[in-house]
Amino acid sequence: GRDGRDGRDGAKGDRGDQGPVCGDGVKGDRGDQGPPGEKGETGSPGTAARARVKQCVWNNLDNGANSGKIVDCQFNKASPTTALRLTWNGSLRYTGSSPGCARWFFTVNGEECNNPAPIDGIVYTPGANIHRVSTVDGLCYNLPDGPLTVAFHVGRCADGHAGGDASTGWNSYSRVILEELDMAD
Repeated sequence: GRDGRDGRDGAKGDRGDQGPVCGDGVKGDRGDQGPPGEKGETGSPGTAARARVKQCVWNNLDNGANSGKIVDCQFNKASPTTALRLTWNGSLRYTGSSPGCARWFFTVNGEECNNPAPIDGIVYTPGANIHRVSTVDGLCYNLPDGPLTVAFHVGRCADGHAGGDASTGWNSYSRVILEELDMAD
């Protein structure tokens, strides 16, 4: 004849004993946990990491220059091996009777940063008069330690577009933020 139906599950058994816990405290590892080690020696005091940041702020800068320096901000760089982060945040606008372009960029001690690349931003427009909050941001390497003059400039775009009417910092707060960064791995 045929086999009969499966029977019902039996009653649950008693709970078993806890297994060993190993050195890292994770159940199921091999081996037993050893005794605690001796207390180590106190280490030498460390140096707390301290951010080196400076912010220069202007209210209603309203600078209508089409070329040249807009603002500058002084910074004392602590180490020749660090990078300097340069950030502009504020209103930028370009307008003209025909399409054109304006370029905003940073210099350090009178030289445009070029390591690893220029830190710049452009506004191109076919003539519309729109003020926009903009951020221009980047890192500059191989700068010396000591006092630095960081300046934000405006000028013509590199592609030869006609110059027109640039405006920087209209009717708002504008800022340059400088931050020294340790680039070690």
